[in-house]
Amino acid sequence: MAQNKVNKSLAYQLISFVLTFMLIIFIVAIFVTRSIYSKVMLDIQLSNMQHLAHERIYLIDGILSKVEALAKIARSVAVDHDLSDTEKEIMLRSLLLDNPEVHSLCTAAKASDGVPPKVMYTIRHRFLQREIQGQDYLYQDWYQIPHNTGKPYWTEPWIDSQGKGEMVISYSMPLYQKGDITGFLRFDIELKYLQELTTNPDHFKLGSSFLVSSTGTLVAHRDLDLVMNQSLFSLAQEYNDPLLSSLGEAMIAGESGYIKIDGKSPFKNSWVYYQNIMSNRWSVGVSIEESVLMEDVNLILLIQTFTSILIFLLVGIAIYARALSVSRPLKKLAKAADRIGAGDFDAEIPLSDKSQEIVTLSLSFSAMQKSLKEYIQNLRITTEEKNQIRGDVIYASEIQTKLVPTNVEHPLEIKELRAYGILKPAGDIGGDLYDYFMIDDDHFCFVIADVLGKGIVAAMAMTMVSTLLLSIAPYYKSSKELLWELNKFLSRNNIESNFVTALLGVIQLSSGRLEYSNCGHLPLYIRKMDRSFVKYGQTHSTALGVFENLEIGSDIIQLNTGDEIILYTDGVTEAMNIEEEFMGLKGLEEIIQGLPMPNPENTAKSILNKVQDFARGSTHKDDITLLVIDYKHPGIT
Repeated sequence: MAQNKVNKSLAYQLISFVLTFMLIIFIVAIFVTRSIYSKVMLDIQLSNMQHLAHERIYLIDGILSKVEALAKIARSVAVDHDLSDTEKEIMLRSLLLDNPEVHSLCTAAKASDGVPPKVMYTIRHRFLQREIQGQDYLYQDWYQIPHNTGKPYWTEPWIDSQGKGEMVISYSMPLYQKGDITGFLRFDIELKYLQELTTNPDHFKLGSSFLVSSTGTLVAHRDLDLVMNQSLFSLAQEYNDPLLSSLGEAMIAGESGYIKIDGKSPFKNSWVYYQNIMSNRWSVGVSIEESVLMEDVNLILLIQTFTSILIFLLVGIAIYARALSVSRPLKKLAKAADRIGAGDFDAEIPLSDKSQEIVTLSLSFSAMQKSLKEYIQNLRITTEEKNQIRGDVIYASEIQTKLVPTNVEHPLEIKELRAYGILKPAGDIGGDLYDYFMIDDDHFCFVIADVLGKGIVAAMAMTMVSTLLLSIAPYYKSSKELLWELNKFLSRNNIESNFVTALLGVIQLSSGRLEYSNCGHLPLYIRKMDRSFVKYGQTHSTALGVFENLEIGSDIIQLNTGDEIILYTDGVTEAMNIEEEFMGLKGLEEIIQGLPMPNPENTAKSILNKVQDFARGSTHKDDITLLVIDYKHPGIT
């Protein structure tokens, strides 16, 4: 039963993996196809919309331009030629009869002349003429705006109640003689004529066209309830659709472009292309619903979906059949693997000729079986050796700890001094050192050093440094001479970790005279009884162990009663917090400034605690070494 579950699991995994992979490819293909097709179809349809808009604009603008041209001709004839009223009337009648685009025309003198305007129009090819009664026309746009501006003007749609009683748009221009307005000439176009040109369904397989006046009013639209009753701005307010308002602003501003309208308005879920008419600042728009644009794309995606499902089924059947044929030899191989996993490394590995991969797998299991035997044997030997090395490292750590002086209240039973040291390696053993010893009855020597690197090699180098200093100290009482001899030894032996920074000092106990030399090490601090401190940052040479003929200098400090000497390695100043900021000398000085009354043990432990608090949570680790010595403190003398 367990083997059958494994077989089913293999077939299931193969089918699941391949079908999942194919499903991902299918989904990606659907999105990519839809994206590409949508963009292509959108570009094509938007281009078609642009052509349709251009065609409508060409027709409408052609009519408006023709009317403007006819008006200019009529004005030229009426003003520049000395014609009688009868001859002018015959000329205007001829223009009206020869140009069916002109619905009617009107001539008007100045209001002060007292001559009523005349409207001319045709009905069934019959010419009719009517005088405009009353003074209302004086306040109509076709008269008032050209009168005030002195320029031609295309009106918004209005009802010509004095003519045919139809809704028209009018081109009205003032007539000038010797610089003064003598009258007005008005050419009318029936709005219904422009509406038919705009919304004729024979010209639109997809979408529809609409016409907007210079105020945003819908002049032509397939929905007749909107015509002259709504504007793009009123629809935007009614349906709370700011995009419609933006469309209206762009169209009345004479701009052209595309916009996608959502919401619930009559233009919902549609793309709109808009462009202005040059003659009268109206705009033509062409709208197509997005669902119509995507019909071909959706059909392609439907075909692609059904095809992919069929491929899924065929591939699944083929994979299942193949998985069953492969699983049989794998069952035997799995049993052998279980036996090997249980520790039977002599189990027989079955061979099969079902496929090259299974043969290769069987051979690989045989090789693995052999390798496991050898690996376990080698691992046993390696583990024993590692345990032995680990024990040696622990033993070396214990030796290193015993090499540094033991902390007692009076080191070396010297009543004039107190000292306290801390050596805290980053690992089991480190490369830091501190030591102190008596050179003779009146001279006390102390040293703190840091060797390049960590581990056993660094610890061995420090052991050599400590041993050498103890052996040569009786012959030298000068700090620079001791370090010069140490540098010569390190340079000549050229050990791997021979780059050593060190600070060594010699105190004459009877006088308090301190001579010290700093070879590439950090500054020392001397803290006074009043808790003030002085930093001595002068170095007297580079690090030891590099140049054999290194010149080393020294300085003299006169210690006062209760002076406390603070020495440390870079594990203190290079401590890093979780923000990867170093403590630095500034941080150390802040710690020293806040220390209690001088006491070597309290000082060393306080500095260590502050450094560890600063570095808590950081992964950066380094050896930390501290040595604090005070001279003739009143509490101990």
